[in-house]
Amino acid sequence: MEIQPADQALIGRKRKIRILFGLLIGMLIGFTLFSNTLMSLTSPKVALITVGQGELVHTFQASGTVKWRMESVLTGAAEGKVKQVNVKAGDLVKKGQALLVYDTKDVENQILDEKAALDRLNISIKELQDSYKEIYHNGDEKSIESARNALKTSSIDKDVLQRRIQKLQEDLSANSLLAAPFDGIVTKVGKVEGLGSTGGAPDIVIANTSLGFDFEFLAPADAIGLLAKGDKLDVQLSGSNARQVEGRIEEIQDAEQLTQTGEGEKHTTYTAMKRLIVAIQDDALKGGERADVVLTKTTQNVILVDNKAIRNEGDKRYVFGVEERKGPLGNDFYVRKVYLTIIDSNETQSAVTQGLFDQEQIILESSDPLQEGDKIRVH
Repeated sequence: MEIQPADQALIGRKRKIRILFGLLIGMLIGFTLFSNTLMSLTSPKVALITVGQGELVHTFQASGTVKWRMESVLTGAAEGKVKQVNVKAGDLVKKGQALLVYDTKDVENQILDEKAALDRLNISIKELQDSYKEIYHNGDEKSIESARNALKTSSIDKDVLQRRIQKLQEDLSANSLLAAPFDGIVTKVGKVEGLGSTGGAPDIVIANTSLGFDFEFLAPADAIGLLAKGDKLDVQLSGSNARQVEGRIEEIQDAEQLTQTGEGEKHTTYTAMKRLIVAIQDDALKGGERADVVLTKTTQNVILVDNKAIRNEGDKRYVFGVEERKGPLGNDFYVRKVYLTIIDSNETQSAVTQGLFDQEQIILESSDPLQEGDKIRVH
């Protein structure tokens, strides 16, 4: 059976329609691929990191200056010149040892003057007693009363003078020299033989060698951790005789909180601070050395996040996570915001207890600023 020209024409038209439809579908597919490719090429390019569970090590380094734990400032009560200086800085002394001898000539002369006055008074009293006896036998009542009062007054003056002499003698005995109150080492001598006062400087400064040395430093309260009085610390000493020694915490005191205002930010942070006093026993110490300590605080079983991935939103902290969605031509990736609960941070990482899971991927950095919902390219 032969195909009529009309049928042939119909078949040709259908073929052309199919061809045109195929071309149209191909163009749509091409445009779609081109559009997706263009969008992918223009989407921000991001670098991902995988967070993991671990322990955050927080290290705080502090330093202080070594000094004697107990130094006593000694100043003699006697005025005037120093007659003799028996010690110099660095000398070891025993309890009761004479450190300074003062010139006490003025006090000695005053005692002699008072004794002379007492002798004159005794002579006067003797004369009054003889006069009283004579008046008592031959005088009237008024004269007797006057003589009796004169004797009483002289007796009172004698008691006052005797007490004054006794006080001067006690002062002379107590203040003629300056003695060491305990076994120790002389750290400063502020007097010179033959000279008097040196403008309020202490006469002698002596350190108690039995108590050793200490130093103090400030540290954030959370860096102290579970440290307590009596705990041992490794102490690194600097200088020509640099070495590591053992220190013992003697005191942990509250200190004024540290106030910090972030640059370009409107909020202020307050850090509670502690003052630690650490004792050291070491025969080679002289005082004045620099002492360094390192405090380590470990937070375990937390998710560790690189600080570079963390962003701020007021007082909140968040990271950008990745959401994978199925598309017509494969899977696409989009930005999602994940808020965090951060309990501690060091210089490089933060400890997170809520918001992320172990082995979850987050965005570390991107080629362009990101917002939640943005399509991204992952590399």
